[in-house]
Amino acid sequence: MNVYMLLCLAAVAVVGLIEWVKNFVEKFLAVPGWVWSVVVLLASIGCGFLAVYGADVTAHNPLMAVLLGLAILALAQIGYDGLKTAIMKRAEKALGVGSEKAD
Repeated sequence: MNVYMLLCLAAVAVVGLIEWVKNFVEKFLAVPGWVWSVVVLLASIGCGFLAVYGADVTAHNPLMAVLLGLAILALAQIGYDGLKTAIMKRAEKALGVGSEKAD
């Protein structure tokens, strides 16, 4: 798999995962905003390690995994609103329901 495609897929996965966790946790707890920033950072670096060691797209070393994780973080942050809106619209279309969070 191409490393660029993997970066984009990982960024979409991070946004989807964070939104899922956020919706689940906020039903039970009030979480400050800075916590989500830390969670996004950790999820991105985790995806970087998964890409380096699991997908075998580049040299196997921790520095490359952190670098890919930071690239995933940047892509996820830049495209967060666009990715979130696109995911919500696709989910609504697939499920045939409306969502109050799509706006």
